Amino acid sequence: MRISHENKYAIYLMTEELMHIIYKKDLCIDLKAAQIIVGDRMMLQNGREMPVLCDIREVRRVNKSARDYLALEGSQWITVLAFLVDPPVTDVISSIYLGTHAQSIPTGSFTKKSEALAFLKKNDQL
Repeated sequence: MRISHENKYAIYLMTEELMHIIYKKDLCIDLKAAQIIVGDRMMLQNGREMPVLCDIREVRRVNKSARDYLALEGSQWITVLAFLVDPPVTDVISSIYLGTHAQSIPTGSFTKKSEALAFLKKNDQL
C-alpha cells in the first residue's frame, strides 16, 4: 500500500511502515497551517499508529501556537518521530521544539535521511 496526498503546506507519502511528510519551500507555519497539516495526516492514517518522518528542511518559521499544537494534538497516532533538518534554520526550529516540549514518544533530529530512517526503525513501538 502506497498512498500520497498534497496540500498547500506539505506532501504526504504513506506506506505500510511509515508516514513521510515533506514540508514545502519557504513555509511559515501558523496555527491554521498546523491544524491542516495534522488533519490531513490523521485523515490518511485513519486511526493507525505509525512512525513519522518530517522533512522540515524548507520550513522557515513555526510560531509558538503552531509548535504547541504540533507537539500536543499533532503527536496523536505517532509512535516515533524523526525530523530531517538542514542547519542552521530548521536545526534551530527542531531544537526549539525538542527543547520546549516534553516528548511522550521517541523523537530525534537528523541531517541525513538514512540516519532518520534508522532511528525510526530502531524506536518503532509497534
